[in-house]
Amino acid sequence: MENRKILHIDMNSFFATAEQQANPYLRGKPLGVRGSKAKRTIIAASSIEAKRLGIKTGLRVHEAQIICPDMNIVIGEPRKYSDILRRLVSIFERYSDTVEIFSIDECFLDVTKTAPLFTSRVKNYDLRITNQFQNSNLKNLKLNKLNENCKLKSENWYFESAINIAKMIKADIKKEIGDWMTCSVGISYNKFLAKLGSDLQKPDGLVVITTANHQLPINQYTNLQFTVLTSDEALLNSRLTDFCGIAGRLEKRLRRMDIKTVADLRAADDLALKKEFGIYGLKMKRWSWGIDHAPVMEHSIQPEAKSFTRARTLNRDVVSRKDLARELYLLAENLGSAMRAEKYWGKTVGVWIRHNDFTGTGKRHKYHKWVSGGYEIFKEADRILDGLPINKPVRAIGITVSDIQKSQYVPQSLLPEDNLEEKIVEIVDAVNNKYGETILRRGVHANMEIKKVVSGLGRKTI
Repeated sequence: MENRKILHIDMNSFFATAEQQANPYLRGKPLGVRGSKAKRTIIAASSIEAKRLGIKTGLRVHEAQIICPDMNIVIGEPRKYSDILRRLVSIFERYSDTVEIFSIDECFLDVTKTAPLFTSRVKNYDLRITNQFQNSNLKNLKLNKLNENCKLKSENWYFESAINIAKMIKADIKKEIGDWMTCSVGISYNKFLAKLGSDLQKPDGLVVITTANHQLPINQYTNLQFTVLTSDEALLNSRLTDFCGIAGRLEKRLRRMDIKTVADLRAADDLALKKEFGIYGLKMKRWSWGIDHAPVMEHSIQPEAKSFTRARTLNRDVVSRKDLARELYLLAENLGSAMRAEKYWGKTVGVWIRHNDFTGTGKRHKYHKWVSGGYEIFKEADRILDGLPINKPVRAIGITVSDIQKSQYVPQSLLPEDNLEEKIVEIVDAVNNKYGETILRRGVHANMEIKKVVSGLGRKTI
């Protein structure tokens, strides 16, 4: 497995940079991308310039404007980002037949088989090893092996061809998508370390993480900037939260076990980890040693979706259960519509809420039958909402359906009431698909006011 050559390509500040590429006026200026026109929405993405001011993803818009009053705020355009992703994948597929779409702005490439095709593109490199990391722990990394007078021939370098590919991909992106678009690339012998590498040097970075078997002399040259680290250098100078798969909550649980560093995780008892986290605990320990056997999954055969989710930050803090049910109903209808469009049914419904102090809670429950209709999803979600403690104002609410299955594998009900429900859903979908998403909806079931005053009938209320 150590002979693999894996690239992880992470587009820098993707949504914000895409907007700057489309509008030259926004380039070089602090920019935030919001999800909607709602007053209380958050910053979904921020530009490199905004990040330098401390404006990060998840910050509330009005808080970002306090930090930078002149900050430009634009509403995101998902179709634009999806189109750019399609064009990016087209570029990546020139260099590998195995491209995995990890997210809308990240992809893995396995170039193990195709790398030899690109070895001869560059005979020798002039390189400068840099130490410009965002991670403060890595800033103090001592590169004692620097030797300005030593030149390294590319044909003796195990990752030379992968570096060639990364260099050409960066050039292709600038040429074909836009000169404002940049990416950070991590190169290693597995996905986990390639992902870690791409996070170490941003923006527009290139980091190679090697094993002891392929340990390379670190040399300083003058033309191209990138960094070479052994796996131990990269891992032991990282925080646990730098690992893809260990976020804040997991880190807190690890800290309760007195595991605070990567070295601590390496030394942790297997039985204790398995008791606390199950198999995932042993997986985290393997990561601490740089072990990851996960294959790069070609995007056309990647696993099916595991769940559908919809969420919304409310325009105002809500304490009324009736108001929360109304929002939940709209989310359920939207989620059900998305499931039906992709021909999925689900069995487990979940609801979560976030209070105005950013604490939150949630529950999920397995339904007694397969569902894809918004109203059926809402009925179960409404029951779950009854069991959630709403003792503080709520600022956000979300709904999820998991345990999903393609429609052809779901047994169809023979009950008349279920058949009638399916016909109603089909008719609603047909009308809404033609005239608009919410033209038809079951407002009466959520105690929603449809219209108080009808034009043409004076001030008659219905």
